[in-house]
Amino acid sequence: MILTNLIEISYKNILKPIFFKKDPEDVHDRMLKVGQTLGSVSFLKSITKLLFDFDHEKLVQKVDGLTYRNPIGLSAGFDKDANLIKVIHSVGFSFAEIGSVTLHPYAGNPKPRLYRLKKDKGLVVFYGLKNIGVDKIIDKIKNNYKSSNGNILGVSIARTNSVEASGFEEGIEDYKGSFEKLVNSDIGDYYTINISCPNTFYGEPYSTPERLDGLLTSLRQIKTKKPVYLKMPINLPWDKFDPLVETAIKHKITGVIIGNLNKDRNSEYITEDYPDDMRGGVSGLPTRELSNNLIRLTYKKYKSKITIIGVGGVDSAESAYEKICYGANLVQMITGMIFNGPQLIGQINKGLVDLLEKDGYESISDAVGSKV
Repeated sequence: MILTNLIEISYKNILKPIFFKKDPEDVHDRMLKVGQTLGSVSFLKSITKLLFDFDHEKLVQKVDGLTYRNPIGLSAGFDKDANLIKVIHSVGFSFAEIGSVTLHPYAGNPKPRLYRLKKDKGLVVFYGLKNIGVDKIIDKIKNNYKSSNGNILGVSIARTNSVEASGFEEGIEDYKGSFEKLVNSDIGDYYTINISCPNTFYGEPYSTPERLDGLLTSLRQIKTKKPVYLKMPINLPWDKFDPLVETAIKHKITGVIIGNLNKDRNSEYITEDYPDDMRGGVSGLPTRELSNNLIRLTYKKYKSKITIIGVGGVDSAESAYEKICYGANLVQMITGMIFNGPQLIGQINKGLVDLLEKDGYESISDAVGSKV
């Protein structure tokens, strides 16, 4: 704990003030390079694990046939091109989601593509599905990743942000092409179909039951025994969100990830002004309540019929535990780590053990849905 506290103090008082004076995308890219270096040198990787990782038997659970050594994962959007797969589990994450991956490479939307909301503890994100394309990512994972018990790798799939894939049927074929390549190559422990990226010029065309039905009908033609999840929008009211969950269950989707960025610029949870020309959705704290409400309602209605992975505003053991108690089997994060430091993952996992013991639970799975 002493080392963890020193890392936290150093990050918040030395590194973070330096980072936050620089362009956020530049900082992100530099951190990816640091992570690649840590993962490429065995000694540095071992030191990273010693400093940041935390394991406890109460945190181990099996979800959809996969064993997770803790419930905390890295959300899609941070490691877009599978640069960190050698080191990401050493930082403390039990699982990490690569991507979102698209059939064709995309250089990304025009800059600026990241903007910090320091007061609201959020990020305005406008990458627009920047990635190197599914073929290169498959090669990277094949050459650099080995599965291990308790450490899980997921791959998020979206459609290419291009004119060629902008039509309804063309978009389905784009999704299908990536999905088929991943399944045939046997890459990843699970797959996520991202229907909710707000940073594309074609919007979110599969976020109605009828259109989602068309997409999932096509994707079901590709057979896989691995879990398949659906990344959900969070700005929909329950009466529009619920039919999407029903459609997912109808097509035997394993679970839903709740959810993506807050795309409502006038949201009550976004109190901080930012430049008019800065487009994109907002991550972090401004997504927390929207996410929690949809997690609670989804669990209340469907319970064990569908797995829930909770995302949005996780920056402490308490905020992660809240999602779990509302019905999330697993929790993902990105922004909380950026604002609080890389030691946060281990702190959350240790804090979860304390909360489980306080509430008298033997396992993290016992707490799932306990507040609903």
